[in-house]
Amino acid sequence: MRRIKRRELDAIMSSHRFWLETQYTQGARANLCEVDLSRENYSRADFRWADLRGASFSESNLSEAGLFKADLRYANLSKANLSRAFFREADLSGAYLYRANMREANLSAAILVEANLSEVDLREADFSGANLERVNLSRAGLNRVDFRGANLRGADLSDANLTEADLRGADLTGADLRGADMRGAYQ
Repeated sequence: MRRIKRRELDAIMSSHRFWLETQYTQGARANLCEVDLSRENYSRADFRWADLRGASFSESNLSEAGLFKADLRYANLSKANLSRAFFREADLSGAYLYRANMREANLSAAILVEANLSEVDLREADFSGANLERVNLSRAGLNRVDFRGANLRGADLSDANLTEADLRGADLTGADLRGADMRGAYQ
């Protein structure tokens, strides 16, 4: 994994913004695959459609960042602040988010197959229509989370706090709910 200087990152992101503004005709899509971006502040950054496969944002601040349709497969977001970040339709398959703060994040229609979200604070997050097949949500804070229509087949929800979570239409086939607190959950 390589580390890049802030000047290089700024140039990549400037070209990416231009690519977005010109509807993908000029500039270039941000490619930050396998780049170490940990322990930095990216609050409100625009990573929409960016290729972030295998990147590390460990312990970074991405609060309110735009990550719509971003490719975050196998990215490391452990202990990152992702509160109110917008991950709609992003691909986080195999991503590592251990102990991240994802309060009020929007992950609707996102793909999180086999991602590790153990001990993540996801209170009031939106996972409606998301694919969470075989995801690890053990000991996660899932109070008032919207899982309507989500695929949670084979998910590990052991010891998770699902109080007042909305599970209407969610597929929980084979999910591990041992020790989960489901008081007030809608099913």
